[in-house]
Amino acid sequence: MPSTTLLARLAITLFAMIAGCHECAADPPIAAAIGKQIFLDTSLSRPAGQGCVSCHQPAHAFADPRPVSPGAVSGRQGRRNSPSLMYAALIPGFAYDEFFTEDGQEVYAWEGGLFHDGRARDLFDQVHQPFFDRNEMNLADTAELASRLRKASYAAEFRHWIGTTRWNDDEQLTYHAYRALVEFLKEPLFRPFDARIDDYLEGDQEALSEAEKRGLEIFRDAGKCADCHFLVAASWERPLLSDFGYDNLGVPSRGEKDPGLGARTGDKSHNGMFRAPSLRNVALTAPYMHNGSIATLREVMEFYNKRDAEPNRWGATDYPETVNHDDLGKLLLTDQQVNDLVALMNALTDRTLLDRTDPEAFPAAKASTPSTESKRLFFPDWTHRLHPAFPGTSGR
Repeated sequence: MPSTTLLARLAITLFAMIAGCHECAADPPIAAAIGKQIFLDTSLSRPAGQGCVSCHQPAHAFADPRPVSPGAVSGRQGRRNSPSLMYAALIPGFAYDEFFTEDGQEVYAWEGGLFHDGRARDLFDQVHQPFFDRNEMNLADTAELASRLRKASYAAEFRHWIGTTRWNDDEQLTYHAYRALVEFLKEPLFRPFDARIDDYLEGDQEALSEAEKRGLEIFRDAGKCADCHFLVAASWERPLLSDFGYDNLGVPSRGEKDPGLGARTGDKSHNGMFRAPSLRNVALTAPYMHNGSIATLREVMEFYNKRDAEPNRWGATDYPETVNHDDLGKLLLTDQQVNDLVALMNALTDRTLLDRTDPEAFPAAKASTPSTESKRLFFPDWTHRLHPAFPGTSGR
């Protein structure tokens, strides 16, 4: 019998087909082009100087090499590491899903959502929040964002896209700015699936080195990595290398306590839990963990392997009472096995990111990647229909 989450997603897809067929934002090339300009625009913050690209840098697979990102206001900063935007548009929506364990038990767990704690249900629910976070872009309200957008270098193009009536309405203008950002992050350049691991999983035995092949076996078995970082397709047609579930790994504390999922659900048993990220391009996205507290991939592997065996090495964690001691912390891997796991991580990097002559440039889209329009109904993107400015089936 289909899960309740699957049925809900099918219903949302059907609704999208019926209600969204004539939306203004249903022209992905135009919307994505404007979204790219918004992404690069550092004049939208208060004070000016910070944009999406400031914390999601192309050279680092659209992540931030700093443990936490500084905000537009000098002296302010966030408390979490900015995650990669590669494949972010493919993360499933936040949901309470059921699944079966190996012994036939039916259990329920939270999965998906954007931000490390899942507080945004999907990408549309996420992209607007940094504009108004005092520790990020620091805008007061939608009126201020609308005012800045009307002064942007791409204002004429934006106005032509949405029409004068919507351009003059703050809610409509900002709604379409969010839609444009989402369409940009759906673009093929963010989902090439062209790492060497893809070739290997599709049958090319020469795609991995011997060390990487050993690392893959450890990933599947002794390291238990594949339990959460799936090597098979799940919410998308190809492996995203995550189940997007939540867990408390017991990572080192950094500043104020962060309850993670517990703040989202109000359940104390969820304190300290954060969403498992995709491991795609992980070699480019240091530092690691939700708070940027672990500097290198080698240290991440050692942490998973020896956290409980050498507790003093990493120090205190925020919520020790909810830490997962069943699946990690004392894996008894050898140094060679750890080395092989680290080697495997380099095989998860997309070639489109490696092939750039300028690492700060956007990667070129892989020619064979399906277009956004051809996959439109498969993206977990629906909360914009709840926005008061959603145009429904009306025209411009």
